[in-house]
Amino acid sequence: MRYGLNQAGFPADEFAETCPILAAAGYDGVEPNIERDGPLTTDDGRREAAEVVAAHDLTVPAISTISHWEYPLSSDDDELREIGLEIGRNMIDAAAALDAEDILIVPAVIEDGASYDADYERAVDSVRKLTDYAADHDVGVAIENVQNNFLPSPDEFAAFLDDVADAGPVGAYFDVANALRSGLPSRWLHALEGRIAKIHVKDWLTDAHRVTYPPQGDINWARVLDAFDAIGYDGWITAEVPAYPSFPERMPPDVLDTMRFLFEDGGDRR
Repeated sequence: MRYGLNQAGFPADEFAETCPILAAAGYDGVEPNIERDGPLTTDDGRREAAEVVAAHDLTVPAISTISHWEYPLSSDDDELREIGLEIGRNMIDAAAALDAEDILIVPAVIEDGASYDADYERAVDSVRKLTDYAADHDVGVAIENVQNNFLPSPDEFAAFLDDVADAGPVGAYFDVANALRSGLPSRWLHALEGRIAKIHVKDWLTDAHRVTYPPQGDINWARVLDAFDAIGYDGWITAEVPAYPSFPERMPPDVLDTMRFLFEDGGDRR
């Protein structure tokens, strides 16, 4: 396994300040989020980020974004959808510049009253366009299971992957906690066996309806770890959890220690 931290938990505002903290903690990788007009959309910004990553002997497993919630790839508004595609292409350019294997894509946001079938077709078309562009840059597209009223079961998720697969390299960016919110994470893992490109790790408090740190929530980690063993996943595990409100630099080593306990020690074999 290799371990990374998503920008949601970065302990410092500046990327150049975060990387040495993660390196000192023992992380293998750092996963930045791209913003529509952020530094990773420029050649200079990408070059500076790549230099910082290399200086601290880190890897970028993937590039993520939250901008596809604002500019959905499934939108019936052509302008919003085109902005979403532009963001996706910028993610691919950044991934190529930082030697990242994948980009993380939220393929759709389904609003109440929208035509699910029409949104589905637009999502397929958008992801196929991005996957085709990504293939030209030797970058994979990884679709995340999120709470977007879209692909609520692993079977539907797998069918969507099939609908876009011939455009280029595409897989699942599987989020353990998001799967709990729409079923059983262990079932998702089995159903997506062989299709998982990357893994996001966090936990979920059902009653409070919020994210927490593994294993402090309602996920049955023993069953999840059994499923990991069964499918033989041995790739990137990236934490997507918030920084601590106080002493944020303490969160990365704490969470890395927990991830190693879970995925290397097997939760002390449960």
